Amino acid sequence: MKAAFLDVGGLRTRYLIAGDGPLLMLIHPVGYPAEIFARNIDELARDYTVVAPDLPGQGHSAAPAGWTGAPQALMADQVLALASHLGFDRLAVMGSSLGGLVAARTALQAPQRVTALVLTGTGSVFNDPVGQPEVLKAVYANGSRAYAEPSLQALRARIANTCFRPPDADDILVAHMTAYALPGAAEAYRDIMDRLARSMDEGEALAFPYLEDIVARTLVIIGRDDTRTSLAAHRDGAARMRDAGLLCLNECGHLPFLEHPQRFNEAVSRFLAGAAAGERARSMGGALSPATTVKRLG
Repeated sequence: MKAAFLDVGGLRTRYLIAGDGPLLMLIHPVGYPAEIFARNIDELARDYTVVAPDLPGQGHSAAPAGWTGAPQALMADQVLALASHLGFDRLAVMGSSLGGLVAARTALQAPQRVTALVLTGTGSVFNDPVGQPEVLKAVYANGSRAYAEPSLQALRARIANTCFRPPDADDILVAHMTAYALPGAAEAYRDIMDRLARSMDEGEALAFPYLEDIVARTLVIIGRDDTRTSLAAHRDGAARMRDAGLLCLNECGHLPFLEHPQRFNEAVSRFLAGAAAGERARSMGGALSPATTVKRLG
């Protein structure tokens, strides 16, 4: 694994990269630099070129001078542009939390390019958008404390608040401290969260109303004890998708790839190789139950 920088769409973009083969892009939760995937990159890179970018305005990637529209749409564009810069027409995408929304938007915006999709603990995809602004307030309250005081203690507290038990991750958190302390980082984080909350009224910037339109084969991963979302929301959302499997990890919170990295890596590798990695989320007949039928927004 190594770090690299590219100018993508006029924005300085940092990414971690390892391996060779088809492209797998890992998209981090909001406010977390790409090192959050330190337990996954090299393992998944046994069979893939694994790239974990810092999204615009996060980690060591530059924020745009002025956002136009919902941040997740710009971030999806950046994911696709980075893949093109690296010479890949097609890619698989795994996204966690906000990264899941970016991954889903990537699949919706470029269905011909996304070969497979992994959505991990992502209320921004599977929760009803009406309730998401309140969830995002809680996310911001937790994350902003670490930006205000980028110490190892504060970063431990932030991550412990979302995991089933505090993970052994001091090496990752030490790498995060510099990104949290960069000039303008706290302001960029607040701006992203404000704009993300406002975008919950913009149907075209969401994934929830369009889950049936995602054509990529999908694996949905959820921690049974995730406080940001729920197993029920993920099960109902996966049931609306064309080809989705669902994997629930016990004694696991919001960050399965960090809390149970070995099981996560094995499941994702099996899935990307074409094998089943979770329970089938939809019957062969494809009928939706009344509980999973939604009215499209926008």
